[in-house]
Amino acid sequence: MLEQLWVKNLALSSSLEIDFERGMIAVTGETGAGKSLIIDALSLALGGKSSSSMIRNGKDRLEVSATFSLKDCPKALEKVNALDLENGENTVVLRRVIARDGRSKAYINDRPSVLANVKSLAGDLVSIHGQHESVKLMDEDVQLSLVDVYAKDAELLKSVNSAFYKYAKLRSELNELAQKQRQGALEYKSRRYDLDLLKKLDLNAGDYEKLELDFDKQMHLSKLKGVLGTVYNFISGDETAVLGKLNSVNDELLKLISLEPKLKEINEALENAASYLDDAKERASDILSGYDEISTIDLEEKMSSIHDLARRFGVLPQELYKVREELENSIEEFLSLKEKINLLTLKVKEARDEYERLSDELSEVRVKAALKMEKEVSERIKSLAMPDAVFKIEIEKNIEIKPQLNGRDSARFLFSANLGQEPKELKTVASGGELSRLALAIEVLSSGKNSTPTLIFDEVDSGISGRTAAAVGKLLHELGNAVQVIAVTHLPQVAASAHSQLLVSKFNRDDGVVSEIKTLDHAGRVEEISRMIGGNVITEATRKSARELLGQFSRD
Repeated sequence: MLEQLWVKNLALSSSLEIDFERGMIAVTGETGAGKSLIIDALSLALGGKSSSSMIRNGKDRLEVSATFSLKDCPKALEKVNALDLENGENTVVLRRVIARDGRSKAYINDRPSVLANVKSLAGDLVSIHGQHESVKLMDEDVQLSLVDVYAKDAELLKSVNSAFYKYAKLRSELNELAQKQRQGALEYKSRRYDLDLLKKLDLNAGDYEKLELDFDKQMHLSKLKGVLGTVYNFISGDETAVLGKLNSVNDELLKLISLEPKLKEINEALENAASYLDDAKERASDILSGYDEISTIDLEEKMSSIHDLARRFGVLPQELYKVREELENSIEEFLSLKEKINLLTLKVKEARDEYERLSDELSEVRVKAALKMEKEVSERIKSLAMPDAVFKIEIEKNIEIKPQLNGRDSARFLFSANLGQEPKELKTVASGGELSRLALAIEVLSSGKNSTPTLIFDEVDSGISGRTAAAVGKLLHELGNAVQVIAVTHLPQVAASAHSQLLVSKFNRDDGVVSEIKTLDHAGRVEEISRMIGGNVITEATRKSARELLGQFSRD
């Protein structure tokens, strides 16, 4: 529950420190005194929208800090522990600082935090009900969410949400594959044709470079053969060839070595020369015999085809093999789509079946809860000066529509204020005052169903008075016996029903108008409720009426 609120430089406030007790707390004060200050400060601390216009005139920044006890709030305690934050004696402090330039900083237990974490905690700590809730009540989505709150089906609803997201994701993937298949079918023939062209070339990595070399050789083949033939004939063609002459000279030289031993060195040199020439002759012969008799025309045609396809696909000739691989992969992927689509279709059906099973289960829970809820709300509104009022809830399962996030149900709140009148949709039959009372009854009922330890009602009693106001006060008082209730009110009957009361007032100071908030003792409450009864004219008669109102309630 909320234990303390500290406010500095927010609107008309200079510096305020407010302690909150258990039970129902009424917040009262004259019009314009700043009764909404508590709501605004709490909203900021809980991660609400901020603006530099909220800062007190003449000040550079505003600061708010809200301290909550977590003893009765296990969800929030679990989140604080998950964030690895010290929580003192099971408490959490949410602080917000707003600068004049609009920059905002948030803190949890004095550690900087992102607003997402603050808002996540806020949902488990406080629930704020404003004076415009009756307008929201006409929204069918809001009506369905109220049934869910009453049914306490959060876990089941979460399962439906998860099943929906799973189904929607798989369905999206299936649609994407189907689109690929349709697009692929349009492109399949042209891709198949392109692939056939590339396959005829039979090019792999490095093949083009080899073909280029072969082509160059073929273009110079006659010259190569001529040169190599000349080399061969020069070395060993006929009796005039150099190798034969060399051998003849060497033979003559051998006959004379016995006469001149030094000729041996010349002999060895000539033999080496003959060996080198013989090796060159063999190499020339091998190269000549190794040339393939490839048709120059065939090579020219292949190179021309390669360059044509390279231009067609906008790549370099040596990259054509990559294009072929890409086409092969693309066609293979297209041909495999059918099997993938079949498998995914089964998964989509399974996900849809699971979604429908959970949605049907949720529908049953909602129908049962709606019957109980309409009975309890009817009882509540009868106590709010509408003895003949009838309240009904219709839950309709829309099996024809595609899956929705929160199930396939729609809810309609039907209402009749007068005896014998058939209940109809709220927007067609309920007056402003009737709608306000109905909204309050539902809010009180819903608040009692959730686990939020602090409930704030911001002038939800607007538009009512007399016996109805007393009934509203009694409702809020009963709710305050279970949880902490903070009610901003202008009605003396509601203020008197509270377990404690805060007075908001304003006064002039040298630096401008300042709001202050203080806790009233019994005497103070008598005076304030007297003012509310008499319209700022306090008499013994109004004090007597105030005491009588206060006497109707005592701290439980």
